[in-house]
Amino acid sequence: MQSLYERQVGAILGALGVAPPGKLTITQGEAVRMTVSFNYRGKAINVTLRCSIGTRIAGIFYESVYGTKSITLPSTSDWITRTEYADINTQGCSPSANYDIEAKISEYTSATLVKFDNVIDVIGAPEFESFRITDYSKA
Repeated sequence: MQSLYERQVGAILGALGVAPPGKLTITQGEAVRMTVSFNYRGKAINVTLRCSIGTRIAGIFYESVYGTKSITLPSTSDWITRTEYADINTQGCSPSANYDIEAKISEYTSATLVKFDNVIDVIGAPEFESFRITDYSKA
């Protein structure tokens, strides 16, 4: 059986169209939708989902871009499962390989922080491959 952490990481990367530890390649400026899943019980609260793309250096996460979403959680004594998402505009990301991602409920970071390294590549300028002359003849 998967742990809650493994399910959360799987939910994030599955929503990106890759499976852990797969990699997503995007063009600078494209939006990335990061989806999270979690179980909740407790009093009714309003919280903020914060999903980020950045670079981790020596254990410190340097956020490049992020998206947020306000979430209202109901009062419940039973566990409920929620799936939520935040869209991230990547215009602020420099073209580079191996960006890292994080997702958390801002008000409860220690209980919700999920991170994955080296999962997003951002390309900037148009790229071409296998460009060649395939024929030439009299017109």
